[in-house]
Amino acid sequence: MGYAIRTLREELPDVFSKEPSFDIYRDDIVFKDPLNKFEGIDNYRRIFWALRFTGRIFFKALWVDIVSIWQPAENLIMIRWIAHGIPRVPWESHGRFDGASEYKLDKNGKIHEHKVHNVAMNPPTKFKVLPVHELIRSLGCPSTPKPTYFEISSQSLSVAPCYLRLAWARCYLQLCHMLSLANLGEG
Repeated sequence: MGYAIRTLREELPDVFSKEPSFDIYRDDIVFKDPLNKFEGIDNYRRIFWALRFTGRIFFKALWVDIVSIWQPAENLIMIRWIAHGIPRVPWESHGRFDGASEYKLDKNGKIHEHKVHNVAMNPPTKFKVLPVHELIRSLGCPSTPKPTYFEISSQSLSVAPCYLRLAWARCYLQLCHMLSLANLGEG
């Protein structure tokens, strides 16, 4: 059992680039996912070959992160994993699949069933890491909305001189106008 856990922990991250060891599996292994069921070690080998083949064609980089491994029962190994991929496309992109693998073992510690479930494609991230230029841009933006009480109607704005189209210029002219009215009232 310990050998199977250790082998899975070491080999799962490289499953898209290297062929795994098959000595931890029985010859009559059954693989199940939400859509398929395969039986036998030869078919199980073909699954991994197909993953490596299609991965090299469609992705620049492809890897697996193991989130956790635990043993909820004596004959069961559970692995929560995240598969990441950077596809071969002309724009910047990243794909992600979260899922879990359940491995059932016989009394000799050999895996006789591998079941994949809870697969989620591109789940929402809890935190977004901003690039430096977006971080600087977000810090430079005011946190309060632009006041609209000095706005001039769009009709008068279209015929107004270009300096009046600037909000700060309109505010300044409104302030000067109010001060001149106040001075007229005092005089």
